[in-house]
Amino acid sequence: MRQNETQKRISALREWWVCTVEYAEIMKSDKKNMLVSLCFPVIAAAIVVWIAGENMFVDYEGTKSGSFVLVSSAIWGGLFNSISTVVREREIVRRGYASGMRFRCYTLSRAVLQLLLCLVQSGILLTGVAGVKLCHGNDLPEEGVFWGHALCEYYVSLFLLMAAADMMGLMISCLVKKEETANVLAPYILIVQLIFSGILFPMSGNAEKLSYAMLSRWGMEAMGSTSDLNGMSMRLELAGFPVPHEAEDMFLHESQHLLEVWGIMAGFAVMFLVVGNLVLHGVSKDTR
Repeated sequence: MRQNETQKRISALREWWVCTVEYAEIMKSDKKNMLVSLCFPVIAAAIVVWIAGENMFVDYEGTKSGSFVLVSSAIWGGLFNSISTVVREREIVRRGYASGMRFRCYTLSRAVLQLLLCLVQSGILLTGVAGVKLCHGNDLPEEGVFWGHALCEYYVSLFLLMAAADMMGLMISCLVKKEETANVLAPYILIVQLIFSGILFPMSGNAEKLSYAMLSRWGMEAMGSTSDLNGMSMRLELAGFPVPHEAEDMFLHESQHLLEVWGIMAGFAVMFLVVGNLVLHGVSKDTR
């Protein structure tokens, strides 16, 4: 008989708060991991300015490349944040389950603090966009789809993308039983995300259908919509050669389109969190 059947349980809200405080202490004590988490977006932002910044917001190719670097960084940052979070505590989770712990309180406590971390990381990553203007003098889009300043929309897009990737990492961490397995899976997941983003290679048939399940695709749609990639000129076109590119549906510069993309990324985050919570119940069958 599980202990909670004979003892009065604390409320779910109280249990969530206790789990949150405990996890906050764990994050605070793991200074090395926290330092890496905060330094990564700094490095990624510097790469955007240094490698892709010269032509970002100047022509179609440069803006697309810079956006792809930002999207890739957001996905990798989110995955790195959480992919080992639960699996390294699996024994604690197993004991908690035996004592009547609510898994939804445990996973939600991790998710909330991870999302706060993503808020900070997204802001740091956004400096890569601002740095393009400061270092190269390139003009940012005159206005976004919703707001007069495109930086606000870039921030929302990067945060939702990083949050969805973070929740995907949390789901994987709930699913696997060894931290080594999670660490091995992370780069392969990123590679699949990048290949099926629809940016590196043209997609058709089943490959195109699969791309709709990739966070990278939706991240690029959001960044491309705010940047109005369809309204930008190709590099050769700016050089005087008549090679205009065809407008792409994924980069529509429309408020409804961007809202749909944001909704899809938020939906992915919620789905990953729910699935992670459900699969974590499999810890009851863990015989380690």
